Amino acid sequence: MNKFTIRIYLPLLAIIMSLSMISCQQEFDEYYARPANLAGPVYQVLSDSARFRGNFDHYLALVERAGYKETLSAAGYWTVFAPDDDAFEAYFREKGISGIQDIDDETAFKLVAYSLVFNAYDLNTLGLYQTGPGNDTLSSAFRRKTAYYTGVERRTVYGEQMEVIGANRNGIGTFAVNDNNNKYVPYFLNNYLRQKDITARDIEAFYNRTFSGAQVDRANIAISNVRAENGIIHVIDRVIEPLPNIENYLASKPEYSLFKSIVEMEYRNRANNVAVNYDSESYPQLTERYGALQQLMGPVHVKSYSGQYAFAPNNENFLRANVNDAQTDSWTIFAPTNSALQQFLDEILLENYGALSNVPDDIIFDVVNMHMFQSAVWPSKFRDNTNALGEAARFDYESNVIDRKVLSNGLFYGTNKVQEGNFFFSVYGKPYLNPAYSIMRTLLGPYRFTISSPGQNFGLIMMSNQQIVDAGFEYNPGTPTEWTFNGSGNLALDRINRMLELSLIQIDNPSELADLNTPKIFETFGGEYIRIENNQVFASGNADEGVALDFDISKSHLANNGYVLYVNGLLKFTEKTLAQSIFDAPQFSRFSDYLRGSSLYNSSTLQIEGVGSGAFFTVLAPSNDAIEQAVIDGKLPADPFTGNELEREQIATFLKYHFIPRNTIVPDGKKIVNPAGEEFNTLFVTLAGEAQKVIIDNSANGNNPPFTMTVRDNKGNVANVVIPQSNVLANRAVIHQLDRVLEY
Repeated sequence: MNKFTIRIYLPLLAIIMSLSMISCQQEFDEYYARPANLAGPVYQVLSDSARFRGNFDHYLALVERAGYKETLSAAGYWTVFAPDDDAFEAYFREKGISGIQDIDDETAFKLVAYSLVFNAYDLNTLGLYQTGPGNDTLSSAFRRKTAYYTGVERRTVYGEQMEVIGANRNGIGTFAVNDNNNKYVPYFLNNYLRQKDITARDIEAFYNRTFSGAQVDRANIAISNVRAENGIIHVIDRVIEPLPNIENYLASKPEYSLFKSIVEMEYRNRANNVAVNYDSESYPQLTERYGALQQLMGPVHVKSYSGQYAFAPNNENFLRANVNDAQTDSWTIFAPTNSALQQFLDEILLENYGALSNVPDDIIFDVVNMHMFQSAVWPSKFRDNTNALGEAARFDYESNVIDRKVLSNGLFYGTNKVQEGNFFFSVYGKPYLNPAYSIMRTLLGPYRFTISSPGQNFGLIMMSNQQIVDAGFEYNPGTPTEWTFNGSGNLALDRINRMLELSLIQIDNPSELADLNTPKIFETFGGEYIRIENNQVFASGNADEGVALDFDISKSHLANNGYVLYVNGLLKFTEKTLAQSIFDAPQFSRFSDYLRGSSLYNSSTLQIEGVGSGAFFTVLAPSNDAIEQAVIDGKLPADPFTGNELEREQIATFLKYHFIPRNTIVPDGKKIVNPAGEEFNTLFVTLAGEAQKVIIDNSANGNNPPFTMTVRDNKGNVANVVIPQSNVLANRAVIHQLDRVLEY
């Protein structure tokens, strides 16, 4: 190839290559170009699209003023609840302003930030409770986190100006520095109602409008699922303002100021307030962070609430803030009005304390917690949710609820009554709220949920601090030997607990204790029995002393689950063995002779073979006449102290057949529910190892007083319990008299 050819060829080659590269670039651009039908970013869709142009001028103006134009014009992943211009015109009228120009920059920021939810959700995915990849729960969500959070606020605290930021976790010392405590926006979809088994009326109770099936706070979704490059838009027909949280709302309503003061223990000084804590020292980075954004007067304090509360009223998150549980649930609080709460204070809480400052902190925690629920309690579900103390909401929605609000972190109900909490309205309330019975209150700690339950009825015989001390006990909490009895710590706590259980009477109905004059026998919490008659009460130990305790009838109190009774001493258990109690009762003298002379009785230990000191027993002792008849009939040896081995074996068998182990049965119409009676084992066991039984029945009068009791033996003979000579109280046992000997 000559030089001329080369000169022509090279430029031509360059042109061809250039044209080829241009063609490739065009193909590349066409292949990877933005599709013509792809929507623009949120800001462009609302401002430029033919569908929406001119419908969102007010909202977009606020977006620009709030500094979110660039955000909504760029990449991202948002759900936008956008009020149209008609919604804003209604908002202007509602606020008494003429237009956007009357909205300040701070309000503009709040309105826009609260309209933005992190991540993009259409109406289907909005209902998902996102529990993790592939584990989403359908239709369970009704809240989403927004871009809005309060940050630092200047407040007057204990008379001084202070920079305060709200807690984002429950409990003191749990603040998460990287969590802004963003507010949530509530929304309600038909599927959520079906999932939670609630109705439109549950939602309409909080809003002055008919439920549409797709509602965001007070606004209906007019147009849904509008796709944008950086999210999804839902057009709403009302402007939504950031909702206050429970703390904010309580503070803004003077009619609940007394409840707020109790929640925050405002009657205590800062150093002694265990309910609310203001802490700046633990979080210096907050002062650095917010100091660069706003003019601070001093360090930033985290306001947190005691972990003894069910939740912190200023915590926008839920129980587990690092997961999404706030999507599907929220707090609920029932706040009594000042007048309702004052009545409770006057009549119940302060009866023995005089002032709130004298009430122990743990009692205050219970007062507040009985109004706090760790779940969203919808109006139709008051009975289905329980508060922090395990109680349903005891309010009538129609007559007791006077105020209701959906707030950013929960549901709020204002009420004209106090929650009838178990600890305060049950028999437990009297020792619980009286300092003169503080030792009894301590002893009742393990039992308090049981004896305060309205599903069970009790009689509670009070044990004052002075009575306990007078009985020889000393209580010194925090010492190595907290309990002593007559100077000794040996079994002192066991002893006082046994006496406590004697003071807890198990009853079916409070009316059983309305009459303290008619003779009655009652089983106590520990399984032992006490007797009441002639306005007196005694247990086995009191019977030994021959001194019954007198009731102070004027102080008797009817609680919602029984009676509280006051007496002039303590119920005591006997120190005697069962054998001694049998020997000491004159009506059992012949039976005692056979027992004393038998191979079962050990005169050195005063114990009966097969009868442990801690075991429960019912003893069926035939009367003297019945034994004499058995001797005449040849069923018992005449000599109780016979040396004949066969006769001694006959006496031992006779005795064993009249002892019922592991049970205490009395003629009270209880325990035996079978109309034909119930079978009970005796101590008599055959050589083959089979326990011989008796059948006891107390249904002759339809299980109603006056009670009767019969015992049928293996031969079908029926012995009657002689009531006036029976119900003798012994050591974890009762002794009854029979009108005939039982045959085996």
